[in-house]
Amino acid sequence: MRYFDSGLLLKLYVSEPRAKEAERLCYSSPVPPPFTDLHGLKLRSAVRQKLGRGEIDLADSERILKTLDGDLAAGMFFHPDFSWREVFLRAEAFAAAHGASTLCRSLDTLHVALASVLGTSEFCTFDTRQARLARAIGLQVIP
Repeated sequence: MRYFDSGLLLKLYVSEPRAKEAERLCYSSPVPPPFTDLHGLKLRSAVRQKLGRGEIDLADSERILKTLDGDLAAGMFFHPDFSWREVFLRAEAFAAAHGASTLCRSLDTLHVALASVLGTSEFCTFDTRQARLARAIGLQVIP
């Protein structure tokens, strides 16, 4: 199973650099990617921030959020069962062991911990710090 961080998933909905690469990775995934409340919060927040910065207009933001909701309803992603407590404990352990060397931010560390808790083997991200942490804990980073 592939785990996609929210920054990569955002590129499925917003025209950004590397959007085509994100689409290829996501749509070639052998199983629907996991989607958690963390993904939802970060994706929706990113769209609202783009609206606030004037990068998209209100109609675009509403269309993007509606498309995301439609994809969720259609089963493009799956909602895994897991323990948030386990995720936070693992994230803290990863931050303690690798935070100084990877400089990975806390929410990005949560993504890596989620991938670990879910037992994924492939971690998809364009974030270099997050990729360093994922590699440090033994995940295969794509791309």
